[in-house]
Amino acid sequence: MSNITKQYKNPMIFNPVDRTLYQDDLSPLDDQYVYNNPIVNAQAYSLAASSKSDDPLKLTDVFYNNGNEETNFADMANTMYDGLNKARTQGDKSRAAAIITSKEYSIINDATTLLGVQEEPAKNGILGQIFQDVTTDRLTGKYRTFTDDLVYFTNLPESKSPEPTFGAATEVTVEVPKHGGAVAITDRARQVVSGIDAEYRRLIQRLQGKRQKSESIIVRNAIEAIASTNNQTGVDFGATTGTPAVATYNPSLLLWPVIQNFFDGQNRNFDTFVSNALPYYEYVGNYNTRGTVLTPPSSVPGNINESIRSAPGLEGIRWFVDNLMTTLTEGYAIDSSLAGKNFRGPTRAYTVTDPDTETEKYVTKSHFDCLIVDTTAIARVTGIQA
Repeated sequence: MSNITKQYKNPMIFNPVDRTLYQDDLSPLDDQYVYNNPIVNAQAYSLAASSKSDDPLKLTDVFYNNGNEETNFADMANTMYDGLNKARTQGDKSRAAAIITSKEYSIINDATTLLGVQEEPAKNGILGQIFQDVTTDRLTGKYRTFTDDLVYFTNLPESKSPEPTFGAATEVTVEVPKHGGAVAITDRARQVVSGIDAEYRRLIQRLQGKRQKSESIIVRNAIEAIASTNNQTGVDFGATTGTPAVATYNPSLLLWPVIQNFFDGQNRNFDTFVSNALPYYEYVGNYNTRGTVLTPPSSVPGNINESIRSAPGLEGIRWFVDNLMTTLTEGYAIDSSLAGKNFRGPTRAYTVTDPDTETEKYVTKSHFDCLIVDTTAIARVTGIQA
């Protein structure tokens, strides 16, 4: 009698510290994760994938060979991309689809999927780009922020040495939680549904987009949870008075100097603003913002959700526009280098084949959290939209 067991295919783990994707043996954890044969460098792959080169073989330079046929991933990628290049040249979509879904190249396809390559554009959230990543291969630890109270003394008397100054350190305990998602296909679906493997692959790719979206939500929750201590009263960007109607408030005179003074008083740098889309529309349509009260806007921005914009009167400020923000009436002014950090731990992915349930399941697990580590570097701006 044969033993029927679950089979695990292409287990891999992403090390956020060296930005490299490795093979994973899925062994029980001891003190820390174990990284086996390197597959691909994520940073180099991202640069190659975003380049304007028409030669897909450029991507093969970022994969690793490890000394035997099964783990020579650069050779494997070269063969796969060479086949895709020929299929593209000949216009043979069936051949390209067969290569993409081939088990022979499944580890290359799974690796590039985990790194975020998509067949179709999708909006996956942008808020994770506000703060810097703190990469860690451990899931708990301490993070310290420092107050910059250095003093340079003037008019020192003779024979007097300046006293050392520095400031205080604040320590934050970090515990990076685990998140995950999965996509499954049944044996029967493979037999009766035409093209189901391609659809299964597309859903696996979309799963990575959902992971990015969930990280944006985590960042949003951290931002919106700040205390009211630093609240600043804003102005309604879209309010109008008179006939013909003109903008009631001028943000360049009544709001931004107040925000800038607040950050200057905290010895912080205002470089980022975050809001829902509607306040941004009203801001760029404000007559005072545009510099004229005589003519209406010649045009308005299109779909700006999940985009990073510039704005009139806010030179050097990044305005993150994302409808994930839960309120229309508030925005957030931020020193992005100090206010928060994204704590990013390892990401694991693998495929489980279960003969008992007649399914194949692709699983991704990640570790991510966003913490506001300096509450003096972020302010909630109220009343920006009525």
